Amino acid sequence: MENVRHELIQMIRLQAIYDQIAQAITEQETPPADVLELEEENRRRQRELEELEERIEEIEEELREVRRKEEESKLELEHFQKQRAAVTNEREFTAVINEIDFATRALEEAEARRKELEGAEEEIRAEIQTRKEARPEEEASHREVVERWAARQQELKELIHTLAEQARTIEEGLHPANRSRFLRLLKSKQGRAMAPAIEGSCSLCHFALRPHVQQRVRRAEEIITCEHCHRILYLPELGEDGDEG
Repeated sequence: MENVRHELIQMIRLQAIYDQIAQAITEQETPPADVLELEEENRRRQRELEELEERIEEIEEELREVRRKEEESKLELEHFQKQRAAVTNEREFTAVINEIDFATRALEEAEARRKELEGAEEEIRAEIQTRKEARPEEEASHREVVERWAARQQELKELIHTLAEQARTIEEGLHPANRSRFLRLLKSKQGRAMAPAIEGSCSLCHFALRPHVQQRVRRAEEIITCEHCHRILYLPELGEDGDEG
């Protein structure tokens, strides 16, 4: 009987260790708010840089088209200016003048658009350069946050390793049947193999225990499981006895 009580106390300790492992893993996989904010800020900055780069590509593509039109308009203007010297009547002169006016307007529009695009490109490239030059300063200010999180992750990794070693030691001391039952429940019950019996009920599934089951749990002379969720039942005081030991 005393051996069963000892086994129950060991399984309670084992459950507590697995609870700590689960908490440590959750914390390890959940970056704190300042790290999440930093990651989101970095993603936002990267998106903005990519959008600026895309805008540069769009401007360069349009610039190629505008420069082509500008060259065509220059050639047309030169062509019609030469033709003007060779006209022989008023009708031909009027037609050439109209073509010159059209080519001149097209050239002026192309030149104006080219200058506008070149100005926009220059501004965007300056903005990109400013942002890139600011990155080292930003990264330095963020380094403390990143290093603190990295250090905490390392602490958690070491803690999980230590707890896993403690769990392994306790498991090795359990009777094989009890160890097998505990580990099977741990896997099938989302990490909770043990359930305190509080006020006559299983504290996890809230199933009301029959009076004689309550008595058996209180005596701790055998392994008693909840009739509903099948977890191993124990009184909270038994866990306190284990802490004192």
